[in-house]
Amino acid sequence: MSNKERRRKEKAELRQQILDVARDIAANDGWQNVTIRKICEQIKYTAPVVYQYFESKEMILQSLRKDGFIQVFHLFEVVDKKYKAPEKRLFEYALTWWNFAIQHPEIYQVMFNLQGAVCLQNEGNIKIHNTVMDYYHPAFESINQKAKRSEIYCLELTDNFIAIIHGFISMNMANKIKSGNDRALLIYKNSLQRFIHSINDINTKK
Repeated sequence: MSNKERRRKEKAELRQQILDVARDIAANDGWQNVTIRKICEQIKYTAPVVYQYFESKEMILQSLRKDGFIQVFHLFEVVDKKYKAPEKRLFEYALTWWNFAIQHPEIYQVMFNLQGAVCLQNEGNIKIHNTVMDYYHPAFESINQKAKRSEIYCLELTDNFIAIIHGFISMNMANKIKSGNDRALLIYKNSLQRFIHSINDINTKK
């Protein structure tokens, strides 16, 4: 390995270490307590070194958000390859979000500005959210074509679907499931199945 390649690898590793440490601090103390100073203390570097990679805490959050969406999109691709029926794809997309939020709660919080992980929108984030629609919309459009529903109704269904997914996940994170968090996944699945069944009824046209 050349010196240039070694230096590039070291820089990539340090950048990832900064992101990992920020996430670890958030896991222990919450995102509101993540600061550049605390990150520096743990990685044993001074602030100017961190600022070479990220101009601010905000930029760290932006990077974590982008990485989180990329991970989810890779999982969505697996769903698309495995399932062809649009109803099944929608259900599996929703389960993907649930499992991701359980396995990577701090990243999910950054992705959706939860638990003090305030991360302002920018053009890149808008493009990311549009990519989410690139998965949902074709599935709803396919169902709507069978039911002869309008395009605007397809968009309404997408909004409903997003609300179910992220509403339930947010409630579960905040321990707000009234019947108990031990039943949260079951209730989530049942709600998704009822929703998908209702939109798949071709006799209900709009």
